[in-house]
Amino acid sequence: MIGNSLKTAYRFLKKHKLITCINVMSLAIGITATLVIFLMIQYDYSFDKNVPNREQVYRIVSNGDFKNAGVYMPLVRTMEEELPNLDAIAPIYRSHVQKLKITTASNKAQVFPKEQRILLTNSQYFDILPRKWLSGNPLSLNTAGHIVLTEKTLEKFYGNESPANVIGKTIVYADSIPLQVVGVVENAQQNSDFNFDSFISEKTIPQNNSLKEMFNWEAWNSISDSHQVLIKTKAGTAPNVVESNIANLLNKYRNKNGKTFKDKLILQPLSEVHFDSTFNYGATKPETLRNLILLAIFLLALGAVNFINLSTAQSIERAKEVGIRKTLGSSKSTLIKQFLVETFLITLTATLLAVLLLPLFLRVFEGFIPPNLSLDLLDKKLILLFLSAQLILVTLLAGFYPAWVLTGYAPVLALKNQLGKNTNLSRSAWIRKALTIFQFVMAQAFLICVLIVIRQINYLSHKDMGFQRDAVINIDIPGAFQNSDKGQMLKNELLKLPEVKAISFGNIAPAMSGFMTTSMVYDQSPDKKSLTFDNRSGDESYLDVYKIPLLAGRNIRLLDSTSEMLINRKGLELLGIQNPQDAIGKTFENGESTIVGVMENFDIASARQTIKPVLYIGSKTGYVLHIALDQKHPENWKTAIDKITSTYKASFPDDEIDLRFVDEIVQQFYEQEKQLSKLLSWAVGLSVFIAGLGLFGLTIFTANQRTKEIGIRKVLGASVLQITFLLLKNLLTLVAIACLIAFPIAYYFMDHWLNDFAYRTEINPWIFGLSALSLIGFASFVLSTKSIMAAKANPVDSLRDE
Repeated sequence: MIGNSLKTAYRFLKKHKLITCINVMSLAIGITATLVIFLMIQYDYSFDKNVPNREQVYRIVSNGDFKNAGVYMPLVRTMEEELPNLDAIAPIYRSHVQKLKITTASNKAQVFPKEQRILLTNSQYFDILPRKWLSGNPLSLNTAGHIVLTEKTLEKFYGNESPANVIGKTIVYADSIPLQVVGVVENAQQNSDFNFDSFISEKTIPQNNSLKEMFNWEAWNSISDSHQVLIKTKAGTAPNVVESNIANLLNKYRNKNGKTFKDKLILQPLSEVHFDSTFNYGATKPETLRNLILLAIFLLALGAVNFINLSTAQSIERAKEVGIRKTLGSSKSTLIKQFLVETFLITLTATLLAVLLLPLFLRVFEGFIPPNLSLDLLDKKLILLFLSAQLILVTLLAGFYPAWVLTGYAPVLALKNQLGKNTNLSRSAWIRKALTIFQFVMAQAFLICVLIVIRQINYLSHKDMGFQRDAVINIDIPGAFQNSDKGQMLKNELLKLPEVKAISFGNIAPAMSGFMTTSMVYDQSPDKKSLTFDNRSGDESYLDVYKIPLLAGRNIRLLDSTSEMLINRKGLELLGIQNPQDAIGKTFENGESTIVGVMENFDIASARQTIKPVLYIGSKTGYVLHIALDQKHPENWKTAIDKITSTYKASFPDDEIDLRFVDEIVQQFYEQEKQLSKLLSWAVGLSVFIAGLGLFGLTIFTANQRTKEIGIRKVLGASVLQITFLLLKNLLTLVAIACLIAFPIAYYFMDHWLNDFAYRTEINPWIFGLSALSLIGFASFVLSTKSIMAAKANPVDSLRDE
């Protein structure tokens, strides 16, 4: 029975190749899109999924005025010594230095300048996130000057050497710090936010003054999200108990260090790290996954609706087939099964095509697909189960309604070609119209969303951030603070270049991804309270490079005994000062730092965040050169960059120059928005394409139903234009209704999305008008192709006695 149904279905689909191909393509596009999104969702939910006793693992984060994933560096060591109820404490100190030097078998030094996944930690990292050891043991990581490699870095550094043979070899870190290889572990077998390729003992930091300065080793007042910590609590220990113990530690060391700790440190469960954007700036928001799931459902539904419309468009042609089958004794259930088998074959073909199209879609969507997404780390059985379940679901949803319509014909009316009397058609007409409206509601909503996202990105790209970001270059100094002296010398050499207008040497640019905060005791406060600021530091040329105006006072000077500072207008609110001039002379840390000037506010991060209090602290050390070029003559920039690169190579011959334009750094803040724009653009293209096919099918259905009417009107003198308008009118009305329904839906979602930004564009009415005209124009084009053909048909053929 099944074999006969398959054979019959195959013959019918082969006979109607065009409609079959259209059905397969529309469903394949929807299935491929859902498969891509399913892979993305599976990828995000796979992070740290198999960590042993995952419910006991937490990251400590700062939940004060500044939300930050970092901790005070001395606190970690204090926790190791004094904090109970913990099974493991694993520092997660991301290295600011990316340079490693390897001595090869021929005693030649090979430099690897861009090792971005270097971690400084201890053996307890592997207690929390275990890996198989190919040589060595975890305890060796508790000794200063030791490094552990992964299979990946072993092959990269030493080629085909076995894990055992590299034990004892020397790797030079940060130009001058020798590290001994003491172990090799397997590559990560699961996705994690804490996967690294090289592991250096944290005990190495206090052995080197430059590293101590780089990592703020003794600073109880500075937090950076590069310095994090994972802990594993004892079974049954409540998180609030650990939080209370941490707060007690801070209180205990308050008087000892003269600090008033304001930040509240809390435990963030490991299961929330990947999805909490408050403390993880690259986090995947649960709302994003929810929206992706909805997008997948909508795209698949569009394909199914298109299939339904095209299938019902063929209903009249198949009416005699149904009538003959019923006359010969076929029951309605048998016919429904036959039509479902046809749908199954189409859906199965579409699924197989979707698998073949997957690499193409992954390439097309690579802008918003996670760069580390690898099929090797995903569950193949789960993917197969998803495709199988989707195959059955789509077959039932897409095939049942057409089967019900096709098998509802009365045999006598079907054989006499009197289907106009069939009430089943009139009862289902509203369903076809509703499905068409649904298709174009989705297409219209996606189109409006794309236009608003593009408008917001354009607004953010041109927004005044309060500092000069065009024609400004940042260059990282290798070895960070360790090479501050060489950085100063390089600065002096670059100042000799005529193309360079100004140079500053210090730490980061005004805007960055993440936070770098400092807490300082305000001397003028009655209770000597500690205030938290986002901080920048460097020499006196910083304001000249970035064109940041002073509201009061003067620029800093670099002094030996005390430090001078600038504060921004927003920072005055923390001091309780309204007039900028009144802030001049105010001091911190018992007079160690003095405010000498007040800067205008500037953005320190993306437009999602409001203005923050900022201190600019005078400092002779640093690790970033800020270079201003001639903004009015961009044609000279290439020459300037060539000269800068040549001068840099003279100072650091073994290192590649890390040169970035500040405006490019700012543009990276909005990669997520650009990815969303690209995703929505593809959603628009796919939904409009599929909806167009569905509209084409509905046009065929309408033209077939009104064949005799068209013939009579032509005989009575109606023109091709009049008949075309007659056919277009009702269908374009459906598209117009879809636009009106889509307007409030799109406005609601985009207004909610824009509320995430501290600075946002307005949703103008012209966006809705433009999108509606575009969609109606597209629909008119699709409808006209079939309508004009129907209007030009010979009326004799349609009026011939049947």
